[in-house]
Amino acid sequence: MTTKNRAAIELIIAGALWGFGFVATVWALRGFTPTETLVYRFLIASVFGELLYLLMRGPRLTTAKDDFKRALPAGFFLGTMLLLQTIGLQDTTATKSGFITSLYVILVPLLNTVLFKSRSSWINYALALVALVGTFILMDANLSDVNSGDLWTLACSVMAAGHIIYIGKISNKVGNAFRFNNFQSIWVLLMITPLLLTQNHFTYQNVPWEAWWGVLALGMGSSVIAFSIQIRAQKTLSDSTASMIFLLESPFAALFGFLLLQERLSWFQGIGALIIMAASILQILWDPSSKTTGTQSPK
Repeated sequence: MTTKNRAAIELIIAGALWGFGFVATVWALRGFTPTETLVYRFLIASVFGELLYLLMRGPRLTTAKDDFKRALPAGFFLGTMLLLQTIGLQDTTATKSGFITSLYVILVPLLNTVLFKSRSSWINYALALVALVGTFILMDANLSDVNSGDLWTLACSVMAAGHIIYIGKISNKVGNAFRFNNFQSIWVLLMITPLLLTQNHFTYQNVPWEAWWGVLALGMGSSVIAFSIQIRAQKTLSDSTASMIFLLESPFAALFGFLLLQERLSWFQGIGALIIMAASILQILWDPSSKTTGTQSPK
């Protein structure tokens, strides 16, 4: 069983992959529509993920049926989250979208308390609020002029929280995290593919090379590897700690944007990135909960 520290390190790596995913998305959108980007991303994740599993492990049908069924709600949460975020981005800015989506860090302990009576310490909420302040500063968000896109994105944040909580509840029942993620990707693909029918044409010719690299990075890095790590890590980490570490994707996105897209951060935004990292580290150090030992956070 993975130790708490190792699980935290693995989830930080996943956060780096998701952070790079923002750059990969920019590349992908230079040649594909948002819907095509999502479809190609999860087509790659489903096909190559399953091929890799079969090459490494063979069919192994013992737990496949149960994992496939358990992956349906996960795919629903993930697919709905991405769809709502895409709809919201039609009317709101990427900056506001990023900040509103990150509200899941508060929603996770709140929903766990309301729905499952899993009480969280005030320290969880305090660190989450600190991390949100850091996210607000990093993204230089302006929350004025709330519109329908912001409301769609808020619903996206609820779905993100639902995905984290669901994975936390069923992770110890999953036979193989890598294959469970393949099944999750298949369910997402089935959900979003019909949206291609709303387009007048499909893009597959004269596509710039960086767009193909973008969907490949999203499919293999952000989906196959990062989500597999999430499922594995949440067998050990509490939902609150996992959601806090997920916020590290924002500083990583800023770092990769600086290195690869020539984006520049002000010193003020840099302070925001440091606040997020500090809050995440404090959450890892403070939270004593471990699913491997059965201990719970202080009440």
